[in-house]
Amino acid sequence: MRSISGDEHLQIRDWHLFRKGLAINTLAPHLNLKHLYTSWANPRGILDGIALRLRYSDQDLHSALSPNGLVESLVFEVLEQIRVESICPMELKGSKQNIESQFIAWMQEFMANGGVEGSIGLLLLSIFSTAWVKLNHRPLPQLMQDIVETTRAGLAETVGHHLVQLKTDQFDQASYAKTALEIAKLVSHLIEDEYQKITSISTKQKNISNSFLKIEWAQPPIQNANLKYSQHPTAQTSKQSLVHALERYTVFNTSYDIETEAKKKIRPAQLAIYQHQLNEAISNLNIPWGKLTKYYQSIFLSKTLKKWENSESEGLIDRRFFTRIATAPLDPVIYKHPSQKIESLGRVSLLIDCSGSMKEQREKIASCVDALVRILEQAHIQTEVLGYSTSTWQGGRPFKEWRRSGQPPNPGRLNERAHWIFKDFHTNWRRARPGIAALLRPEIYAESIDGEALLWAAERLLNNGGKNSINKKLILFSDGCPMDRATIEANGEYFLKNHLLQAIEWCNEQHYLELWGCGIGEELRSFFPNRLSWDRENESPLESLLHWAEELKTRKP
Repeated sequence: MRSISGDEHLQIRDWHLFRKGLAINTLAPHLNLKHLYTSWANPRGILDGIALRLRYSDQDLHSALSPNGLVESLVFEVLEQIRVESICPMELKGSKQNIESQFIAWMQEFMANGGVEGSIGLLLLSIFSTAWVKLNHRPLPQLMQDIVETTRAGLAETVGHHLVQLKTDQFDQASYAKTALEIAKLVSHLIEDEYQKITSISTKQKNISNSFLKIEWAQPPIQNANLKYSQHPTAQTSKQSLVHALERYTVFNTSYDIETEAKKKIRPAQLAIYQHQLNEAISNLNIPWGKLTKYYQSIFLSKTLKKWENSESEGLIDRRFFTRIATAPLDPVIYKHPSQKIESLGRVSLLIDCSGSMKEQREKIASCVDALVRILEQAHIQTEVLGYSTSTWQGGRPFKEWRRSGQPPNPGRLNERAHWIFKDFHTNWRRARPGIAALLRPEIYAESIDGEALLWAAERLLNNGGKNSINKKLILFSDGCPMDRATIEANGEYFLKNHLLQAIEWCNEQHYLELWGCGIGEELRSFFPNRLSWDRENESPLESLLHWAEELKTRKP
């Protein structure tokens, strides 16, 4: 893909495509990288098709012209992909064969899975196949011709002149896009008319489910300037637009937010019980402290530079003061010895998602965190342990105020944010153990607002020891997407998730910060280039510590 597209920044992680760390989500459905797993697909055709799209299509122009409707955006995307595949140069003969094989295989698989059992699916297949034949001068397989022939004949009068124009503008993306938009709108109107003809709601839903939804498609971002939030981040987001996107994130009322030491919210007697439980759990693990300490220390520094204390009264003679031996033999400050002061080799911040879904894992989390902090401290690595949740469920006071004010649109975050400090950088492990034990308190586990917490933890880490300090790692422990029902209901499903993805990208852009994800759910896993494993059912805390050491050690620069 890099060779054909000429783009050296392409990467594939977890079978998701990225460019400069940003996900490219808006690809035609027959180029879905998940098809690489299947037996029917042509893997080279998928990769060649993506490369040709990146090479011959202006994504900025395409995004600006892409319609907002789900059906229209699908048709517009597939027609653009058909265009770039049809202009594949003759010298890439193998690529041409690959992409043709993949497109045919995808349409045949769509048919085999019942995609043409409904009129909507049959309409989409007819439009795609007819445009493909017109631009590529290639025949369809006989079975496919027989299936789409009647529908294609019915569309000849309304779509025929558009197809001729597509062929004329094959090498002019802007002109081609105008015609593709007309076809997309026409298809949308036909589907809407078909939908209105059906009186039964259940039949409508079944018809759509049996046809259109068999095509896996993620709608591209909405380009309307009046809309503050798009649904999916794209690879075209620049650093400047990323900063602007983060600035557009709003909060309805911040007066109820808290940032405090978690142990201060717990009665001393109850905290002592939690600490006893944590001590028991750690003692039962039989952790090889010395082995793990050396292993983790080697991750941060390959060799330790030897430092000396000068002008001492005993030790080795400092050769810089040889002349003093003759001129001032009684001067005692001519010696040196190795310095006993050991400086920190790095800094690690552990950020814990204290959402309700993490509550069942709190004992294992607390054991892993406590042990890891002890190991890193013995390895001369400074640590901080932070957490995040909300002070209440269902929005709390900000949500009630929003409802009393008439429920204005796009209010922003509508819950009481809680940022917990279990251990700061300046407190050693032994003194911080009561704070870490506060992870066992069930009441701190509520809803989660991940993006704000990630930026908060990253800023604290960057500001500790100076922004240019090396070996700064931020590890996020989480099991899924942000979840605050009040905020999502008022702002849309993607409001919190988009902010988290923007926060992740901002962290990845920082030169002296290394972001890791641990236990990240499948929906977000691909956005973390660096990940630590987490098996909450079959893996003990000791096994997790050993695996993390291996994974941190083997990270590729």
